[in-house]
Amino acid sequence: MKDHLDLSTYKQLAEKLQPFTESELILHSFIVNHFEELSYYGIIDLAQKVQISKATIGRYLNKLGYTGYAAFKNALKRDLIAHTMIAPIDANKAKTANQSTDTKTEAQRYISNVSQLIEQFNYDLNMVDLEKLAKIVADKSRTIYVVGPASSHALAIHFSTLLKYSRSDVILLPLDKGELPKALLGVSDKDVLIAFSYYRFNPVVLSITKYFNSKNAHVTVVTNTHSNPYSIYSDIQYVLPSDVDSIFHSRTIGFLFVELLLFLVQNASKDDDNFEELEELFKFFGTFSSLEFK
Repeated sequence: MKDHLDLSTYKQLAEKLQPFTESELILHSFIVNHFEELSYYGIIDLAQKVQISKATIGRYLNKLGYTGYAAFKNALKRDLIAHTMIAPIDANKAKTANQSTDTKTEAQRYISNVSQLIEQFNYDLNMVDLEKLAKIVADKSRTIYVVGPASSHALAIHFSTLLKYSRSDVILLPLDKGELPKALLGVSDKDVLIAFSYYRFNPVVLSITKYFNSKNAHVTVVTNTHSNPYSIYSDIQYVLPSDVDSIFHSRTIGFLFVELLLFLVQNASKDDDNFEELEELFKFFGTFSSLEFK
């Protein structure tokens, strides 16, 4: 039994078990395709996702050399700890110790890194999933719920604000547990949750994704790491590149993703949108003009 289990080691162990039974092949494929998020799965979650029994999972793990699911999950967690993102405070200390004084060089390096993120995003983007999501979000029979904690809140605000130009039923969820239940009244299986969460994971957002999943609503998660607890409850997950060799991970691709999705939603909505009505409301309240206050 390996105490520290990464994907390469798992594949080596699994290779020795072939040929697989039909159930083992399904389980093996799921483990390979979702390896970085497995440490967040309980055995019941895994059994439901793969559609096989807990007993079958247990027998397979025994063949791999693990005494049970707990031992397997513990080995996964050890690998997760070894690859945890560096916290900003540690990144700041490292940056301070090796900081360049040439501002122009540093600025150009940073911009170049962001350009590489855009290229990577373009290369990795699943257009089929994106088209599907745009059609779901454009469907006005659904209510769109949006949430984002901490620095991801800016992405959630940007998305929910501009989406209201295309449709009306858009709800930006609060993270206040006293207000949240009222905002979730009436959630149905036709509704959609878009959850933004970069770097650190919020337990309230995790509960929200779990709640929407329990209602059989559609859940899309936008994050910057494959290893996250939300994926268990999501239908679609977008893992966006963010590493620019800086103290903070870049949200640039997050905003690019939001604006690309909004663009596709507007195309899917045709001319049926709220632009004229919103402009009339802005004029009525003098929202953006100081002349109204004279």
